Amino acid sequence: MAHRENILLTTHLAESREEMQMFHDAAGPLYEFLRHIGRPMDDCGNKTPLNVFVGASGGSVLHHWIVAHLNELNDSDFELLERSALTFHLVHCPCSRDYFCHSQFPLERLRALGFNICLGTDSLASNDSLSLFDEMRAFQREFPSVPPQETFHMVTVNPARALRKENDLGRIRPGFKADLIAIPCSGSADVFEQIIAFDGPVSWAMVNGECK
Repeated sequence: MAHRENILLTTHLAESREEMQMFHDAAGPLYEFLRHIGRPMDDCGNKTPLNVFVGASGGSVLHHWIVAHLNELNDSDFELLERSALTFHLVHCPCSRDYFCHSQFPLERLRALGFNICLGTDSLASNDSLSLFDEMRAFQREFPSVPPQETFHMVTVNPARALRKENDLGRIRPGFKADLIAIPCSGSADVFEQIIAFDGPVSWAMVNGECK
């Protein structure tokens, strides 16, 4: 239906070691819990979460998907991504990853494949806040070699592209929606570093051209 109506879909995928163990090995605490409550487990064993997802969703329609996490990928997953040239948008949630001590997000390999990578909060179930400033700082600690401007794009330009709003949102340009916030900057350092470091209340905001 989403393919027919050109509607976006989203899911959480390959987030934890337990998920990988369940699908790849047909074992582990998550496998046993779901089997105990009656979930059919015939899709488990010898496949990764990504492999199951691609098979279930159909590779030809994956551009409709925004996928969160992808912390747990093995070499066969990257071979699948390279071989099939699958395209979907990714959301990394640094604070949630830290909270659960998941495996490190494979940023470099996914970035090399051309994926559009965004940052998100996941939810308060696995996070202390819903602040994208916090997520940018956590991401910079995790990947200090990534330029601050690129990190900033992961909460502005890249999400707009994932939501198919790249001509409306994510940039300050004529014709774009005037969704803005203002924060203090000294002018004496890299502006993107200052944005990421900001850790105070936002005192001014504009939504679609109206001050709030």
